[in-house]
Amino acid sequence: MVFDVKDIQKQLTAAPIVSPYPHDLAMAIVCDTFRLAGLRPPSRADWEDLERRSKQGALFREQVVMLAYALTSSSLRADTVASLRKNVDTPRLLRGFFLEVEPLTAEMIRSNAFRQEEFLRKWVHAVDGQVKNESPKESAARRNQLDYRTALREMERAEQARKKEADRRAKELQEAAQRATDARGWRE
Repeated sequence: MVFDVKDIQKQLTAAPIVSPYPHDLAMAIVCDTFRLAGLRPPSRADWEDLERRSKQGALFREQVVMLAYALTSSSLRADTVASLRKNVDTPRLLRGFFLEVEPLTAEMIRSNAFRQEEFLRKWVHAVDGQVKNESPKESAARRNQLDYRTALREMERAEQARKKEADRRAKELQEAAQRATDARGWRE
């Protein structure tokens, strides 16, 4: 199934979330999507396992709510139902998806076009869909380009490099001050 990510984003922008869905309702919406595809939805135990495996439980709940919102406020649900194959292991699919989007908060997905695109593209990938007008290779490249975890790692590396450079400069200044003190001592 081909997903028009840009069109889905336009639909989501046109239907802004007024208040977040309760977590139980969000889980039911996701479960209904799998039911519509003729698949066994995740059980309560599957959801509990997903939340337990999540590094941050509150963040996982936000992501479930945002997935439910995207499914109900756009063509994402119909495209997802059409894309799902009959032999899909739903808990495994969801585990992989939530692992991929783990650092994204609901506010980031809601208010940042890049994070929303990342979230949608990772869902399309999770359900073995294809992004409209892109080859699988182009889609993978775009997902990697948008990956917030990569941006975080690059920011951490830059911060470490900045700190290392600041420490080097401080050491040079300290050595220069010591040399000036030593030179002053010889003159006096």
